[in-house]
Amino acid sequence: MEDLRVSDIRAEFGSVVSGLVPSVPLDAETCTQLRKLFDERSLLVFRNLDADVTFQTYLTNMLIGEDASVPEDLPIMEDFYVSNERPKSAAPFGRLMYHSDSQWAKDWCFALSLYGEKVEQPAVPTMFVSSVLGWDTLPEDLRARAQRHMVIHQHDPETYRKRAAGDPEVLVNDLKASENSPPHPIVISHPRTGRKLLYVSQQMTRNVEGLSEQESDELLGVLFDHLYAPGKELAHHWHQGDLVVWDNLALQHARPNVQSEGPARTLRKTIAPPPKRDSVTSLNYSKAGAA
Repeated sequence: MEDLRVSDIRAEFGSVVSGLVPSVPLDAETCTQLRKLFDERSLLVFRNLDADVTFQTYLTNMLIGEDASVPEDLPIMEDFYVSNERPKSAAPFGRLMYHSDSQWAKDWCFALSLYGEKVEQPAVPTMFVSSVLGWDTLPEDLRARAQRHMVIHQHDPETYRKRAAGDPEVLVNDLKASENSPPHPIVISHPRTGRKLLYVSQQMTRNVEGLSEQESDELLGVLFDHLYAPGKELAHHWHQGDLVVWDNLALQHARPNVQSEGPARTLRKTIAPPPKRDSVTSLNYSKAGAA
């Protein structure tokens, strides 16, 4: 078993884990310890880690309860980057609003990871808020309203523009999610932990079903003000060799403006479970979600 040392970043979520030696597979006791910690803390940070894409893919999948061994058919996404210097990378510049990746999809993305392959300072941070904390601290009157409604999530440029309120730094992506994206409840239960969370976001939630545009905007605006209130954010300030893994349902992520000509910020990305390479979802993952 690894001699892991854990320190919390903030009381509600996020921990730094030291002492992990990257190997595939990790021993069963270490896997159990890390899975429990991941479900409790939602975000794990490993610093100064020499991690290749195979270990990063393995760890991200292991943390959500996948087999602790690496099956031969586990898709290794060799060239999946969020970068302002690598050609054909996701979200190479601009600001991203808060979201969970592929929030609109029928099949959930449970975990994400980013690895600081090349990071020059000053590096733009990745920001996190907790959708679980959002629910836990929501006033009773808003809980009652939220639980009555369904929402449509869609990676929609018009939603971007409306929420950005003219901010030229916001990245507007031309890719849209399927027009057949199913409605989702505003409040869902996490499939592993059972904890309730607010499943709405600035970037991905288009509207509340059954309400007028004004009523929908009002309800979403109140929920967003609560979710993203000052003091609820966690900022991860990137350094080379950082591996950050987070629960894509329990947390939302965003980032300030990344400049295309700014300091190098090349982060290797994995998702769990991995998308099927022949699916539309896999194409949307590669384009739509990044931080």
